Amino acid sequence: MNFASPSIAGINNMAGKLIGLCLLLLATGATHATEVVTYTGAEDYQQLCSACHGPNGQGDGPVAQVLSKPVPDLTGISTRNAGEFPREDLMRQIDGRDRIDAHGSQQMPVWGYEFWIDAGTGQFSEAQVTERLAALVDYLESIQAAP
Repeated sequence: MNFASPSIAGINNMAGKLIGLCLLLLATGATHATEVVTYTGAEDYQQLCSACHGPNGQGDGPVAQVLSKPVPDLTGISTRNAGEFPREDLMRQIDGRDRIDAHGSQQMPVWGYEFWIDAGTGQFSEAQVTERLAALVDYLESIQAAP
């Protein structure tokens, strides 16, 4: 039998196409991996918090009635803290990755993990988690009732 062997030029051409395809796939994947999706604090609140805390933050969401502990009215955070808005405490409570016993039960989801997963767990994810938590806390500060 006579097998035709490919020419060196043919192999080089095929290798070049394969390398080009690999580079294209890597570039596409890298672009996708660093894609940043932004959420406003109000959007996150409505999607993630309103089922329990209510559409206006008053603790009257549809899920609140079936929970074993009362859901706090988020519009009175400053009032309950002598007129001060405890920004850093809220960031840690909502994040939940460093659970605070004073927060009570673990009925509230650990949003820090959820945000971290949404961010793609890449090199920018922790910064994105912090940004997203800050936006949510900004929104909570904006809905505080007057003392």
